[in-house]
Amino acid sequence: MTKADYVRSQGQARTHSCHWPGCGKQVPPAMWGCSKHWFSLPSYLRAKIWAAYVIGQEINMTPSEAYLEAAAEVQKWIHQHLEKTNG
Repeated sequence: MTKADYVRSQGQARTHSCHWPGCGKQVPPAMWGCSKHWFSLPSYLRAKIWAAYVIGQEINMTPSEAYLEAAAEVQKWIHQHLEKTNG
């Protein structure tokens, strides 16, 4: 099974919100966020999250250091993006 097949096959196993600040939409834990916000990210950031994601990390709660770094970079980009659009 490919990584994409795995992620698509995962359901809403527990409460897990989109990681976009303030969104709150429930998404399967294998997904970073809802479609709207996932595709709001630049492709290079989506690629970093995707490359660092390891199948099952959402089950055993052990994301890699690379995933945590990519996730932090995404949050930094979001906050800068929101400041530009709101400020």
